[in-house]
Amino acid sequence: MEKAFLRGMTRRYLFALGVLAIVALLSDHFLQKRIAAERGRAALINLSGRQRLLSQHLTLHALRLIHSRTPAERRHWRREMQHIMEEMADGMHDLLHGDTGRSPSGRPSAAIHALCFYPPHNLHQRLQVYLSAGRWLAQADDRTLTPRHPQWQYLAAASPALLQSLDELVNQQQREGEAAIAELHLLERSVVLITMVVLALMALFIFRPMVQRLREFFAERARAAAEREKLIAELQTALANVKTLRGLIPICASCKKIRDDHGYWNKLEDYIQQHSDADFTHGLCPECQNNFELSEG
Repeated sequence: MEKAFLRGMTRRYLFALGVLAIVALLSDHFLQKRIAAERGRAALINLSGRQRLLSQHLTLHALRLIHSRTPAERRHWRREMQHIMEEMADGMHDLLHGDTGRSPSGRPSAAIHALCFYPPHNLHQRLQVYLSAGRWLAQADDRTLTPRHPQWQYLAAASPALLQSLDELVNQQQREGEAAIAELHLLERSVVLITMVVLALMALFIFRPMVQRLREFFAERARAAAEREKLIAELQTALANVKTLRGLIPICASCKKIRDDHGYWNKLEDYIQQHSDADFTHGLCPECQNNFELSEG
C-alpha cells in the first residue's frame, strides 16, 4: 500500500514538473522570438527615421546645388546627392524586402505594405519619383541649374508630402511596436497564471495528499509506540511478579529439608514459599491417608 502511494505521488510530481518545464521552455521560445522581432522592429523604426532625415538632406543638398557658384561646389553637392539617393534606395528595399545585411528588419506588416503601395500615401511610388527627380537634377547641365529647374521645383513641392508619408510610416511602426509590447505583457501574465495554476494543482493533488498521508503515518507510528511502551511496562510488571527456582537445590535425603545460601536448613514448604510465588494447601495423599488410618486404629 505504501509503495503504491509513493509511486502515485512520484508520478504526479514528475508530471507537474514536466508541465512546468514545458511552460518554461515554450514561454522562453516565444519570448525570445518576440524579442528578436522587436529588435527588428526597432531597426525598422530607425531606418524609417533615417529615410525621413535623408529626404530632408536631399532637398537641402539640391537647394545648395542650385545656388552653387563654382564647378567644384556643384561637383561636391552632386556627389552628396548621389550618396543620399543610393542610401535611400537601399533603405526602402530593406523596408520592403527584409534584411539585406544592414538591418534585421524582416517582412513588413499588412498595414505598412498598404501604406507603401496603396493610396493615399503610396510611399514606394512617391519615393521612386522623388529619387528619380533627384537623379535628373544631380545629372543636369550646370547651365540649367536655376530655381526654375522643373526637377528642383518638383523636389521642393513633393518634399512635404513625402515627409508626411514617412512620418506616417514611423508612426505605424511605433503603433505596431506598442501592440507587440502589449502582447508580450499578456504572454508574460499568461505564463505567470499558468505557473500559478500548476502550482495550485500540485498543492491540491500532490502535496496535500502527501501531507495527509504523512500525518496518518506519524499518527500510526505514535500509536504503535504507545502500544509498545504499554506492552513493555506490562511485561516488566509481570517479570517483577515472577519468581523462579533455578539450579541445584541441596535437599536432605531423609527429612527433605533444603539448605539455603546461608547454610540453614529450611522446611521444603518454607523454602519454596520464600523463593517463588507458590503457596501450599495441605492434605493427605491416599497412601498417607491409609497409613494414618492404620496408625489410628
